[in-house]
Amino acid sequence: MREESAKNHPEVLILCQLFYPELVSTGQTLTELCEVLADLGVKIEVVCGPPTIIDRKTKIPRYLEHKGINIKRVWGTRFPKLSFSGKFFNQVTFALSVFFHLLFDFSKRPILVVTNPPFLGAICAILRAMGGNPYIYLLFDVYPDTAIKLGVIKDKSLIAKLWDGWNNFILKEASAVIVLGRRMKEVILNKGKRISSLHDKIHLVHVWSDDRKIQPIERRENPFIKKWNLNGKFVVSYSGNMGRFHDMETIMESAKELNENKDILFLIIGEGYKKKWMEEYAKKWKLTNCQFNTYVDRNELGLSLACAHVGLVSLLPGQEGLSVPSKTFGVLAAGVPVIGIMSQKSEIALIIEEDNCGIVEEPHDVQGLVNSILRLYTNPELCKRLGKNAIEAIKSKYSIKNAALKYLSIIESLQD
Repeated sequence: MREESAKNHPEVLILCQLFYPELVSTGQTLTELCEVLADLGVKIEVVCGPPTIIDRKTKIPRYLEHKGINIKRVWGTRFPKLSFSGKFFNQVTFALSVFFHLLFDFSKRPILVVTNPPFLGAICAILRAMGGNPYIYLLFDVYPDTAIKLGVIKDKSLIAKLWDGWNNFILKEASAVIVLGRRMKEVILNKGKRISSLHDKIHLVHVWSDDRKIQPIERRENPFIKKWNLNGKFVVSYSGNMGRFHDMETIMESAKELNENKDILFLIIGEGYKKKWMEEYAKKWKLTNCQFNTYVDRNELGLSLACAHVGLVSLLPGQEGLSVPSKTFGVLAAGVPVIGIMSQKSEIALIIEEDNCGIVEEPHDVQGLVNSILRLYTNPELCKRLGKNAIEAIKSKYSIKNAALKYLSIIESLQD
């Protein structure tokens, strides 16, 4: 009877620091995935931490049910995440709470664990080696490589070597490993080349767009055009996290170069480590072509993305294969062409080229970005054609349903 129940209703425990009603990064991405998996009949419990974006005065219930998903919030600090120490303490306290939660979880359901915080997978690996639950390791970012490229730690340091050792242990003990792109798959196979089973259990599942909610909309029907006073503007938008990985400097320098063109507006939506610097830069150079807004409600994300004539995504040099900007797929779902400010070797650059849905410019190439913006500004037919290609790419390859079915197959393979 138990076997029949498991087959008909597969179960999974998801461990991630950020989840609904979190509006940023992995929180929103995983919430979307779980909603569709729940619709497909998966029994889901999520163990997450307190939100880090919602103001600290807002009380979020410890136990919450959201669209068939059981959410449990364990204790963790809520220091401001834009400071390194605050983010670190939030991650450590959450990880400790997860460890004690798993000690008393006697189910054999598989676990889906993400690289946020980056050492969370080590807890699952230790417990798995002691006979604990099988787990799926989902890599949103590759550590310690990402931290090394950003100069946070040194390449040959003891912490980097220990971190790599832990990563190999996590990869070895994992029942399945999910990567987000081809370059990332190459990186992980190379890092774990001594793990004989790694090639057979690694799965490439692209990030998705929630195309149930994000769809093209005519500008005359979009309330955000009036709300943000965008009528008559050619809108160049950046929406999402403005973090350390992102080349926001090139975007702001391009805005400076185009400040005399009163038709072009840079619409910056979101929060992040570099936002304060961006606002100060705009003030210093008296940029009248930049508008800054915070995150919009999740149900209005599609409307905000559809305000743009072109959407910007960025990734610093050296991060290709280590991170894949998920914001790209929301822009494509809104029928908006993308300008990718990143290496031609990155996953997003490959997608833009394969699906002919935008333009790629190298990081730090201010004049290249300016030229691409002006090219789309002066050629509305090209904008329209690239936007149509973007929608087709989402429908055929990067819809949330396509991704959820791949996750479902992996989860079902691990049921008792």
